[in-house]
Amino acid sequence: MNRFTKSITFFDIGEVIFKKNKKASRLRISIKNTLEVNVSVPIYVTFNKAEEFVISKTPWIIKSINDIKNKVKLNPVDKVKAKQVLKKKLDNICDKYDFKYNKLTVRNQKTRWGSCSQKNNISLNSKIMHLPEELIEYILLHELVHTRIKNHSKQFWDTLDLYIPLSKKLDKKLKKYSL
Repeated sequence: MNRFTKSITFFDIGEVIFKKNKKASRLRISIKNTLEVNVSVPIYVTFNKAEEFVISKTPWIIKSINDIKNKVKLNPVDKVKAKQVLKKKLDNICDKYDFKYNKLTVRNQKTRWGSCSQKNNISLNSKIMHLPEELIEYILLHELVHTRIKNHSKQFWDTLDLYIPLSKKLDKKLKKYSL
């Protein structure tokens, strides 16, 4: 550790790593899937103030850690097989709803279920294959709607709801799974 990093072990939480960050405008707590708790600390905030902040957020941190522990962890899938299956599903949805995309990539990603680039290239996580069919369809349609609307505005969610009613409910269901 150096003068910009500090580690404190809390009774209820365990080790918390505090890191000074020039770009941070506020205190921010993040909890990784590995249950590592990090606090981004603006330069002008003391470590003591950051520690007080963590203490005030202890119930939230404990709840978040328990939520992560209860998530279903998914194993990687063979990317070639996943691409064959997902491309077929994606193409069927495109035919059904008149969507177009440029290129499909399937990867074993650690942080995203999928993404859509400005050029309408869709990237999907191979672990999608472990999900229930309704969540697979939700992810595919989510990315396809991004070929038309490049953000998560109200217009995006309203459009997605045209294809999958109550899409935000499925988005919440998806959060029960861990990459």
